[in-house]
Amino acid sequence: MKNISWHLDESRSFGTVPEDIYGGFVEHLGRNVYGGVWEPGSPAADEEGFRKDVRMLVRELGMPVTRYPGGCFTDLYRWEDGVGPERRAKLDPAWHQLEPNTFGLHEFIRWAEKAGTRPLITVNTANRSVLDTQALYEYCNFPRGTFQSDRRRANGAEKPFGIRDWCLGNELYGSWEIGQMDAAEYGRTVREHAKLLKQLDPDCRLIACGQPDNQDWNRTVLELAGGFIDMLSLHTLFNHGENADEQDYLKSVDVFETQIIETEKLLHEFELKSGRRVGISADEWIIWNLERGMKPEEEWTCGMHLLEQNYTILDALIAGSLLSCFQRHPGSVKLACIAQSVNVIAPIRTEKDGTSWKQSIFHPFALTSKYGRGLSLEPEETGNESGDLYGSAVLSGTGTELTLFLTNRGSEAIRFSAETDFSGVPAECLTLHHDNHSASNGKDAEVIRPQKLEAEFTEKKLQAVLPPFSWNMIRLKTK
Repeated sequence: MKNISWHLDESRSFGTVPEDIYGGFVEHLGRNVYGGVWEPGSPAADEEGFRKDVRMLVRELGMPVTRYPGGCFTDLYRWEDGVGPERRAKLDPAWHQLEPNTFGLHEFIRWAEKAGTRPLITVNTANRSVLDTQALYEYCNFPRGTFQSDRRRANGAEKPFGIRDWCLGNELYGSWEIGQMDAAEYGRTVREHAKLLKQLDPDCRLIACGQPDNQDWNRTVLELAGGFIDMLSLHTLFNHGENADEQDYLKSVDVFETQIIETEKLLHEFELKSGRRVGISADEWIIWNLERGMKPEEEWTCGMHLLEQNYTILDALIAGSLLSCFQRHPGSVKLACIAQSVNVIAPIRTEKDGTSWKQSIFHPFALTSKYGRGLSLEPEETGNESGDLYGSAVLSGTGTELTLFLTNRGSEAIRFSAETDFSGVPAECLTLHHDNHSASNGKDAEVIRPQKLEAEFTEKKLQAVLPPFSWNMIRLKTK
């Protein structure tokens, strides 16, 4: 058994954790919208067609922000098709589905209100003009007196939506995007959309497409548009192939953290040169085995069963580790969104009969979101040369609670100890692990769920044994 120890005190910290790192994502993809957040006629739906069970689970996840409507879907999206009494159905080439547009801006804003989250809207900068972006802004945010604002009011929303966060396109460096650009073309394009939005609302937050593994792209975008944007997006995907080594999979979070650090260096150089601070938005992080999972007979239909992945304990460890990673970089990572929120590679799954359940990744997300808000402490660590332990520690804003999030990525148990400058008592100690690494939760059985972890806390010293391949949370009530 390995012995790993931490020393924690308030004088060593990474900074205050931004609440927006616990964001979600609703894209018009598979059963994320149709059959997920919105399913009129379902036994679980309310009078407006929103699923009450999904709404409650999203609230349990504590998502302060939710990205919408995509994703790759955005490239050919016309928001006007989804507002007003007459909706225009169209094909979505990105995912080979039929989009009826019966769920649009108004429905999403209403759902966000009910789910306790606020909108982060992705603008189609791939195939639409700056004038189209102005029309979208006026429709969403201007009180009255313009064609688009009065159009919103006529469609039933007297008050503006008050949207402040905007993504300017989606992964437009990628060959999979309809509207792909090189860095210079994208930088010039996004500069004009960003310039417009900043003139309309100087306090809005704008996110431009960045690449985690291409600092040349990021540098070009910063040079051309950095004076108007607030964050660069870094999208990341974690894939555990059938024959992949388990520990290599779990330590793939380290690869992404290295990419964050490299981007931080570039952003620091830009700040020294321009005087403007630009942050990082991981507004699309995915755990995906890369199989489409589509039923061929459903192609070009609405509400397809697409990318409905069953998550294992190893996937839960990835989710928990990544949230710790964000907590360890609060000075740069200002926002993050799991993709997606419901059914599609998501922590929540549903069935048409009104049932729903929590996937394995739900638990580390919900618990970290609930207790991981405050000051991120930087531990002094010994005994972790193998890198099997990965985690974070957060002191609540009131200073009355210290929470440790600990992932054992190794195949043997870890005898963990922590010395703190705080006295107190354990409040809640939980572990998430399962001997069968292929097991997953389903509608009939939640086999992967938090269990009690034995821990001792005496004379400012904590001790616990962390099971192999486990995610653990230890909360201490401090004095």
